[in-house]
Amino acid sequence: NSSLVAIVAKRLGIPIYHMEAGNRCYDDRVPEEVNRRIIDHSSDILLPYTERSRQNLLREGIPGERIYVTGNPIYEVIQHYEPHIRQSTIFADLELEPEQYILVTMHRAENVDLEERLYTLTTALDRLQRMYHIPVIVSTHPRTRAKMQTFGIALENRKIRFLPPFGFFDFIALERQALCVLSDSGTVQEECCLFRVPNVTIRDVTERPETIECGSNILSGADPDMIMSCVQTVLQQQREWEIPSEYVVQHVSNTIIKIVSGYRHTS
Repeated sequence: NSSLVAIVAKRLGIPIYHMEAGNRCYDDRVPEEVNRRIIDHSSDILLPYTERSRQNLLREGIPGERIYVTGNPIYEVIQHYEPHIRQSTIFADLELEPEQYILVTMHRAENVDLEERLYTLTTALDRLQRMYHIPVIVSTHPRTRAKMQTFGIALENRKIRFLPPFGFFDFIALERQALCVLSDSGTVQEECCLFRVPNVTIRDVTERPETIECGSNILSGADPDMIMSCVQTVLQQQREWEIPSEYVVQHVSNTIIKIVSGYRHTS
């Protein structure tokens, strides 16, 4: 993983630039949290997306002259690939209508590696489908599928469709037309905020607290009752939240290129 690469690069004297630096959920049970700190404290230049992440790095003793807030590249990425996203045939392929399905992703170790927690999450999906009477589309990570097979978890409800992972274009097309998205992904939290799609994060913590604060996202944990309640809550509210300013920055890639080029020329 990237933390192991960072250690090797540091030993070899290779400069390390860390995009998305400074994200913190402050829960070491999350493997990615440990990785983030290893990479941040090994990096020569840190490129956080938000001022909050910059402050996290400063509190950990990283010198401010090594930190540059760039904004989040997600807006630029979506704009760049918009023609390809519009060409997606995923709705016809799956016979879906906009806002007539719930989209789900789950892959994190804290959710899928524990039999009881994975079972409760799949139970929640079954309850959601029966309440809203629309398909539940699961982009099924290989890790999740393998754990379901290992634990013998299977649902008889055929309206819950555990499908192979979608490509980027198809997933974005599905994501921005979903009634609601349930996910343990960090990037999905950002995308749903940008698309004004209600998002329930099936985790106990998040490293994107700005999505909670603006109202696009809510943490549910894995308890089925709490998940049901959170879905009801996000569907009842208006989609008029103020998108964090760092999520709509343009030309982030050019900013990063200038920082990297400038550092290389002075080092």
